Amino acid sequence: MKVLVHSFLFLFVIVSKGQEVEEPPVTNLASSLTGLSITGHAYPASAIGDVHKSFMVQYGVSKSFQLELQGFYDTYILSERFRSSVLAKVYMNKRLYLLGGLEAGIATENAGVAQTPYRLGFATGIGYDVDPDLMIELKANVQFNNPSIGAFGEKHAVTPAALTIGSKWKF
Repeated sequence: MKVLVHSFLFLFVIVSKGQEVEEPPVTNLASSLTGLSITGHAYPASAIGDVHKSFMVQYGVSKSFQLELQGFYDTYILSERFRSSVLAKVYMNKRLYLLGGLEAGIATENAGVAQTPYRLGFATGIGYDVDPDLMIELKANVQFNNPSIGAFGEKHAVTPAALTIGSKWKF
């Protein structure tokens, strides 16, 4: 028994003293992203059947220039909606960036009897990376066509070109 206890203590000391202390990895802001990055998320279906999903594909051309493809799929009581945008981001410094690109959206009614409304537009704005897990954007969009898509995909409460503020928090 004494040999077992001494062996255990000897191994415990060797293992505990033999570990290398590692520094935590340096978290980089999005402005330092070069190469390809793919992210996405989905909300669970609600009690009334709503589904919300999104994805983002980022390609960092350089440390100050990125291309971004975003997609959003939402279902509501009366319709389904898919929105997508292709954006270019130019970083002014490590955190502040300008963005611009094209946006498109399409909405379908579940009954399928009406014409499918779509929206085409140009988006421009400014964003700020608060930290690697939180960003804030102020965007404006200008519509190329006269869409009949409302805020939740319906055609009865049409939403005009808008100024939006949004954020994304990764956890």
